[in-house]
Amino acid sequence: MTRKSTNTDDKLLEHGYKLLIKNGASKLSIRDVCNAAEVNLGMFNYYFGSKNKFIEQILTNIYEDFFSNFQLLETESTLGTLELQLTLMAKFARDNRHLILILLNDILNGEKIVQDFAKRKMRKHFIVLVKTLKSCQKSGEIINIPLPLLITHIAGSIGLSTLIPEVLSNMKVNAIFKLGISAVTKTLMTDKAIEQRVKITLQGIKG
Repeated sequence: MTRKSTNTDDKLLEHGYKLLIKNGASKLSIRDVCNAAEVNLGMFNYYFGSKNKFIEQILTNIYEDFFSNFQLLETESTLGTLELQLTLMAKFARDNRHLILILLNDILNGEKIVQDFAKRKMRKHFIVLVKTLKSCQKSGEIINIPLPLLITHIAGSIGLSTLIPEVLSNMKVNAIFKLGISAVTKTLMTDKAIEQRVKITLQGIKG
């Protein structure tokens, strides 16, 4: 039976999220989470049982909110639907860019809990996206090229571009294009900038 949410488990999840962004899954300390949330270890074990289940719950809460909205855009497989899907993906990447970089590092370092979560859940929106892409190719709205090529192009334009300022900041790069990183980030992360990137991407793949 699923336990009802309480202030205690919400506090643990809130502080767990903050520490996950800071340290990654491999270095996340449950003791540190409990100390930050001012909750004893016994209560943590009561609600989550293990570190892996706790991390999975944090990631599930974030991803499922996004996917539930994304899934609503599956009703029509048209170019307009594709634009909405790409915009939602880009905004999700922007809003969670700190976490995404940490998780990518965990995946590359073989952190199994994150790898398993990505395999089981984070591929779901790509399945919906592929369905839309195939339909748009069939109708002639976008170019008929192999899907792996199409998806990697979209991922680079829509998702990875959102992570660039974060990567540069982690590399201690202070300026680019004669602008400070904070100014570049502010320019690239607005809703308007995302919508423009989506339109540029769609323009490049139109049939």
